[in-house]
Amino acid sequence: MPSIKIENARFFCHHGYYEEEAILGNEFSVDICVDLADFSEYINDQLDNTVNYENLYAICRDVMKGERKKLLESLAEEMCERIKSMRGNVVMIKVNVAKLNPPLSGRVDRSVVEYVWKS
Repeated sequence: MPSIKIENARFFCHHGYYEEEAILGNEFSVDICVDLADFSEYINDQLDNTVNYENLYAICRDVMKGERKKLLESLAEEMCERIKSMRGNVVMIKVNVAKLNPPLSGRVDRSVVEYVWKS
């Protein structure tokens, strides 16, 4: 089963539950994995026969740079819904959205939400 991935796409955005996060912003990281049904005999080295990772990145960028969301869950779900509407034989989507250095009372590298969809 082929997988197409975007790993560690970085964005500075103003998402977050607290108003300070909307003002100050934070750095985010996004990973996307899309599994395709095994149809390698139909790909024929043609981009139109698979999921283009440029399109995955564009979805990721548009959601992250779009309307402010309070929850990482909302960002991950929106990305997943947009990916589902893409052409292709997608059987599984996994989206991880991480807030780097989240504003907590201790040292935490990142907080992560993982959203998984399976057909």
